[in-house]
Amino acid sequence: MLKKVLVIIIALCALSSLGGVFLAGLNIYTRSTTPQQETTTTSDTSTNSEPADTTHDYSEQENQVSGP
Repeated sequence: MLKKVLVIIIALCALSSLGGVFLAGLNIYTRSTTPQQETTTTSDTSTNSEPADTTHDYSEQENQVSGP
C-alpha cells in the first residue's frame, strides 16, 4: 500500500514538472509570435534629440539667502 502511494506521488511530481516545461515553452512561443505594440512614450523620447538642461545657477539663490 505504501509503495503505491509513493509511486502515485512520484508520478504526480513528474507530470507537474512536464506541465511546467510545457507552459514555459508555450509562453516563449506566444511571445515570439505576438507582434510588439509601440508605446507613445518611447517614440516621444526618441524624437527629442536635445539633451536635458541639468546645469543650475545657484549664485543668485546664495545671494538671496545670505541677506544684508
